[in-house]
Amino acid sequence: MAVYTPISHTDAQELFKPLGEIVKLEGIKEGVENTNYLVHLNDSNKYILTLFEKRTKKTDLPYFNNLMELFYKNGVSCPLSISIKNEDVFKIKEKHCCIYTFVKGKPLKSINKEQLNSLGKSIAHLHQSGSCSDLFRKNMMLLPSWKHITESFSKSDPKFSIDEYKYIFESIHHIQDKFPLNLRQINIHADLFKDNIFFLDNQVSGFIDFFFSCTDTVIYDLATFVNAWFFKENKFLEGNYINFLRSYQQNFELKSEEKDNFNFYLKVSAIRFFLTRLYDLHFNNEGNVKHKNPIEFYKIFKFHEKNNIQDFF
Repeated sequence: MAVYTPISHTDAQELFKPLGEIVKLEGIKEGVENTNYLVHLNDSNKYILTLFEKRTKKTDLPYFNNLMELFYKNGVSCPLSISIKNEDVFKIKEKHCCIYTFVKGKPLKSINKEQLNSLGKSIAHLHQSGSCSDLFRKNMMLLPSWKHITESFSKSDPKFSIDEYKYIFESIHHIQDKFPLNLRQINIHADLFKDNIFFLDNQVSGFIDFFFSCTDTVIYDLATFVNAWFFKENKFLEGNYINFLRSYQQNFELKSEEKDNFNFYLKVSAIRFFLTRLYDLHFNNEGNVKHKNPIEFYKIFKFHEKNNIQDFF
């Protein structure tokens, strides 16, 4: 989430007219992907207005909105798109946009055992729900994105050449042909970072930001979550990981071939976020955006080269 496209109260009110009168419009500065506003109406209801920027295509919006509806119907707390005159995709300032229901709660700053237990149950429930549909969207943030980003850096002036990038670039060549073909695929969130999971009273209250969701392996989704949650200042939080994993595995059964490929996908996920963060740092400088450090995921990648935390399964 971020603010790339400024909009006025008048711009928003024209869209929200069938829903009510806007009393407050707040830009949400967290995140790096799309423009988001918190909209307060005079009836005390709140909504999120999302304007989709470069990475999110209009053709993908039905998948995202249908997937959120699927999760919601299966008991996963998440946003729902709002329809006006039987449409749920609109336009403001030449940008496609959607209106979403507001999810209560806030991200965690620190975590305890009760919260880890709730995380395990909630993500297991998310994965169970994602297994119950024939919705499909290819994951474009792995090999297709890697190709685009590395080609962009090779064409940049001056040619991009930091040591961490060189190392990851060589690593891609070693693993790009090794993706397993025998793993089940489900509908996943694919961006389970701390700011996308809300809590109330030590319990998960909801998931947000489904705009990287896709059909891929459950173990990739789990790997992204583990990389995002269980590393702090270059240290692996083993105790938190074990407590989460115990709760998760009590509620969702991983297959042996998924466990065997967990280390592979931990490295794959680290590459994905290293590259996209590096790309945004150098090529995505519009809007009021605070960029995240790509080197964090380079160090996570190096950790998984030396350690195999799938041994905890």
